[in-house]
Amino acid sequence: MKPTDAGGKRRRALLCCVLCFALLAAPVSASAVISPQSLTVNGEPVACEAYNIDGCNYFRLRDLAYVLNGTTSQFSVDWDDDADTVSITTGRAYVPLWTELSMGADRSASAVRSVQTILINGSAHDELDVQNIGGSNFFQLRELGQVLGFDVSYIAATNTVAVSSRAVSTGTRLTETADGGRNYLNRLIFLGDSTTYGIGAYYRAGYTDLCPATQVWTPASGTLTLSNYSFATIVYPQTGEELTITEAVTRSKPEYLVITLGVNGVSFMDEDWFIRDYTALVQNIQTASPDTKIILNSIYPVAVSYQYQSSINNQKINAANGWIEQIAADTGCRFLYSFEAVVGADGYLPESSQNGDGLHLNGGAFCTVMQYIRMHAYF
Repeated sequence: MKPTDAGGKRRRALLCCVLCFALLAAPVSASAVISPQSLTVNGEPVACEAYNIDGCNYFRLRDLAYVLNGTTSQFSVDWDDDADTVSITTGRAYVPLWTELSMGADRSASAVRSVQTILINGSAHDELDVQNIGGSNFFQLRELGQVLGFDVSYIAATNTVAVSSRAVSTGTRLTETADGGRNYLNRLIFLGDSTTYGIGAYYRAGYTDLCPATQVWTPASGTLTLSNYSFATIVYPQTGEELTITEAVTRSKPEYLVITLGVNGVSFMDEDWFIRDYTALVQNIQTASPDTKIILNSIYPVAVSYQYQSSINNQKINAANGWIEQIAADTGCRFLYSFEAVVGADGYLPESSQNGDGLHLNGGAFCTVMQYIRMHAYF
């Protein structure tokens, strides 16, 4: 009779329990296939990566944030690597990574239940069905719409999933309008740094779709750093005097003031500093001239050829443009996203649109911006 291996049996039983526990604790794989439905957002077709799992459509979170940006259903997305947490904030502008809507190989076989924490407006939402597919979070579309505030419907005749924001925003961000025309441009004053100076300079060079230097407020040095807003001076075109911004506004009380600032600031100012100084500048102007309609213009992209990408790059500019839009909302101003008028498909300013240094627009690009301004008027 063989001796009983009681210890071996106990070890095998313990190993079996550990394996069973590990299988229960691991994310459950989902049976995913590429979604056979097409997608529209506010009536416009959108091509993006999407999967169908057990009859439900799942879309990448950042793709949805990108296509809903600028609507009343917009939301921001932030990632905390240390906490393994995705944070979603409703109503806040989304800062693009410019990898959105990318299409690639079928990654359905990699689908597993996401183990990351999902925060919406600071609260955890463990009930959401989130799948990690190829390293990206894909959310069940209808479920996410209910939580974030956008509508989802299905059009059987065309096999289309239709996403609709609750209403296209006509608030902070200036949306497309009828052409404001030359008359509208003539009512604007442009305050800014060296990225604004070119408006008047190229007008003198024959680009008459732009505005003359009498409508442009920039320093004599051409550089206006946001952190110097309280004491920096601009050349007042009507007299040639150097006045502080508040002095110039107090004297002229412009009907419209378009502000383009911050490109130098992104090289050294963090979010809190940037927002604090920009907000103080806007409030000073509002105090000096309460009836002036203020438009906060986005910072323009830089080209691949720009030499100082380590200090000023499009990732920093994208973040700052999100801050500027939030400042506009908080101060009752309007936000002009002219960035999108001149950015290329690769997320950079095209080389054909820069003036030789990779940072500043050339005359043709400024004309494109002026047309965009006319078609996104503040009436």
